[in-house]
Amino acid sequence: MTLTENRLYKSNELQSEMHIADGVSVMIYDTEDVLKKLTFGKWSSLQYFGYFETQNSFDKHFLINGIDARCEVYALLSSRGEEITAKINGKLAASWAFLDMNIVSFVSDNGVIDLDGIVHITEWIEKVEGYLVEENIFIGQTWKVRWLPTLLVHSDDVKAAHACNMERISDDKLFYLRSRGLPREDATILMLESYIAKTFWKLEEVEETLYTELKERILERIKQK
Repeated sequence: MTLTENRLYKSNELQSEMHIADGVSVMIYDTEDVLKKLTFGKWSSLQYFGYFETQNSFDKHFLINGIDARCEVYALLSSRGEEITAKINGKLAASWAFLDMNIVSFVSDNGVIDLDGIVHITEWIEKVEGYLVEENIFIGQTWKVRWLPTLLVHSDDVKAAHACNMERISDDKLFYLRSRGLPREDATILMLESYIAKTFWKLEEVEETLYTELKERILERIKQK
C-alpha cells in the first residue's frame, strides 16, 4: 500500500508493509502491531507516533531508501506486569537522508521490557544523519529491562549518535513537588506527564484531542492498582 496524501494515518488504515510516495509528508499514529515495514520515496517524510502496552512482541522496520527522505520516530512502551519484546529498526539506505528515533519505556512493578533499538547506516551513501535515544523510566520497586541501543555505520560522510538513559521515579526525584503539598502519586503522575509531552508534543500540535486521549490512556494504566 502506498501513502499518497499529506495527512495523519491511524492504525486501522495501515497494512503490514507501507510505502510513502515521492514528495509526500505523512504522520502515523500506531497503537497496534499491524505495520511491520515502511519504505520511503524520494523527498518524502514521516513523523511516527507509536504507543504499545500489551503486545507480547512487536517489530517495526523503517527503511529510509529515498534520496533526501526524513524519518522521525517517537515511541512509548508501557509494561505493567507483562513482558514486552520490541525491535525498532531504522535503516538509512539513501544519500541526504535523515533518521531520528526516540524511544521511552515506562516500567511498573513486575514489568519486563526487552528492547532492541537499531540505527543502521548502509554503504555508499553520503550526507546522512542517524540518531537514537532510549529512555527507561522505572516506577515501583521491581522491574526488569534489557536494552540494546545499536548504531551500525558503514559510510564515512555521516553524522550519528546514540544514547541510553535510565531514571527511577524515587522520593528524591519527587522531593520538590512533594514539599509543595502534592501526594506522592500525584507528583509521580505529573513527572510522567512531562515525559509523555516530550515524546508526543508534535502530535499535540496537530491533533490535540488525539494527544489528550493518548495521555489519559497511558496515565490511567499507570494508576491502576
